[in-house]
Order: sequence, then C-alpha cells, then structure tokens
Amino acid sequence: MQIGELPEPEPKRGEVLVAIAAASVNPVDWKVRVGELKLITGRTFPKTLGSDFAGVVERVGAGVAVPSVGNRVYGITPMMMRKPGAHAERLVVARKRLRRMPDGLSFEQAAALPVAGLTALNGLRQCGDLHGKTVLINGGTGGVGHFAVQIAKARGATVTAVCSERNAGRARSLGADVVIDYRKQDFTDSSVRYDVVFDAFGHLKYPAVARVLTDRGVLVTTLPAPSLIARAVWQGVVGDKHIVLGNLRDRPEDYAELERLLADGSVKPVIDKIVPLAEAAQAYAALEAGGTVGKVIIRIA
Repeated sequence: MQIGELPEPEPKRGEVLVAIAAASVNPVDWKVRVGELKLITGRTFPKTLGSDFAGVVERVGAGVAVPSVGNRVYGITPMMMRKPGAHAERLVVARKRLRRMPDGLSFEQAAALPVAGLTALNGLRQCGDLHGKTVLINGGTGGVGHFAVQIAKARGATVTAVCSERNAGRARSLGADVVIDYRKQDFTDSSVRYDVVFDAFGHLKYPAVARVLTDRGVLVTTLPAPSLIARAVWQGVVGDKHIVLGNLRDRPEDYAELERLLADGSVKPVIDKIVPLAEAAQAYAALEAGGTVGKVIIRIA
C-alpha cells in the first residue's frame, strides 16, 4: 500500500462529490488488499479501498437538489463493484447512497456506522421479534458484533457476548448480560440453548452451532461459505433450525432505523483506533491482526 495521486473526480448527473473527512476500515478492505476478492474487484491498479465514509459535499452533479454544497453526509460506496473507494481525499458517489449526518456525531463516528451497523441491523431484522429471546453474539466487541450486541439488547433480548477476557468489561458496557471468554470456554459444548446465534466473525460451523440452538433457532452468519448457503436453502425447506445470511442492506428505512437507535441512545459506535491517511497501513494491520474493539478509522481531512 502507498499514498498516491489520482485525477480529481468529477460528479456526473445524479452524483455528488464528497470531501472525505473520515473513513472506516472493514475486513473486506484487507481481503481485497491481499487478493482474496480479485474476481469481484478486478486486477486493475491503482485501487483505492474503503467502503464507508463521512464528509462534506463539495460539488453536485446535474439533477441533484439534495444534499447541497456544504452539507455533512455519510454513506457507502460500492467498492466491490470496481469503483474507487473512500480511503481518499475526495469521492464521487451516487446521490442515493448518501445520508445527512445525524446531529451530535463526529465525522469519525459517522464513518464507523454504515457497513458494520447496517450489517448487524439486517442480520437481526431477519430473526423477527427478539423480545424475551436469548441471543448470542460471537465476536461481541468487534466491528459488526458491538453493534449487534446493542441492537439485540435494544430489542428486548437477553444477550450473551463471546469475546476475549480483556474485552469483557466493554461487552458488558454495551449491554451484554453474559460474557464468555472464547479462550476458556467453547459455547457450542455448553448445555445452554439460544434462540439466535449471530456469528459476527463468520467462522462457526453449522453442526456445532445447531447443538446449542433452540427448536426453530436461527444462526446468523456474516461470512457464508458456499456449503453454508446450500444448507441455508435446505433448512428453509425442512422448517427446522434456520440459517440467515447477515449481509449489508442499505435501504433508506435501514438507515432511518439505525438513526433512531442512535438518537435514543440505544446504539453508539465504538472506535478502537483513529489514524491519519498517511498512516493508513497501520489501520489495516490493526484490523488484520484481530482483537480490535469496535471500529478502526482513517482520518482524511
């Protein structure tokens, strides 16, 4: 990775040029960097990484009335579609992918929200009413996991967070009722049963999880292997325990729900580390090493 110069982007019809103030780093970024996703992202370089961001509208293309120049916005750019990413000073993005920043948030906090927050929201949304149910979050203090803990708690669930012992206090502060240290206990060998197991790491195997799911329990995974996708289809047919693909959904109603949770204090982004753009490689290294709490942010402006 290196810092380089690219031509100034120009917004076309229906597009907005955003001066980026802060951008998040997600696992997909380092996976693109190491070449795991080149069939989707292409082999052409240079490649600017980064999906979610916050900044200020600098210019608008034809046909764009809202937002206007000077507005504080945040959103997602489809970096996986071979478009330039958000780890840059400026970004052209389609109007439909922008939201006005909620009041009271810093650029860094807003940049931490979209990918992880909306992924957690969509995964739990597919589990139905959570009031009075038991929900386990595997990776409860990570980027997606720390949002999942808060959202599940806000929806009335009894929440168990799986994380390292050093992060147990943080998990409890987010609302976890029970914390399991994954180094000392394998929850899949326990006699405790859960209505929902949300695998924020995406590494759990279904046969192990099925042992601790209640009848008609749900496994939510953020990183489905092809075999798990096939099993999800089968489980949907037989009507037993279910598998949900907890992927990102960024519809206006999803943003609105996340913003309501922010406004009433049920959800807040946790930031582990903020680094300047010139030191972006440190942000990638921290996330790739694992063990971060919440989100890692690159400050651009």
